Amino acid sequence: MTTSTLPFEVLQAAVRECTSYDLIQVDDEDADMYAYALIDPFGDRDGDLFYELADVEDYITNNSEVEDYLDNYIKEN
Repeated sequence: MTTSTLPFEVLQAAVRECTSYDLIQVDDEDADMYAYALIDPFGDRDGDLFYELADVEDYITNNSEVEDYLDNYIKEN
């Protein structure tokens, strides 16, 4: 997959469609900026926050279903 830093909504849709996780945008008050968090099926944050969408994309494309979903999105758009 070619990393192209897709929009948040596309990455969120891929995570929701292909996994039991969710991807949300959160306000990290400590860093005074927005960040992104993976949420597990129980509603808990899984791992550290991501501060760049490119980092989110890189991480979630370790899942082959997510990678295929995003590849198809790129081909169609």
